[in-house]
Amino acid sequence: METEVQISLAFLGAGLLAYVIIPGMLFIWDRVLDHMDPGDPGKKV
Repeated sequence: METEVQISLAFLGAGLLAYVIIPGMLFIWDRVLDHMDPGDPGKKV
């Protein structure tokens, strides 16, 4: 019984990491790079 719970938690954690945390980090990093871009100083973000 405890093994099944651990396996389920491992799959849940992997799914959360793959579909929530990593895309969120990529989105935040994209916003950071857009903010740091000195290409067009008059551009509104």
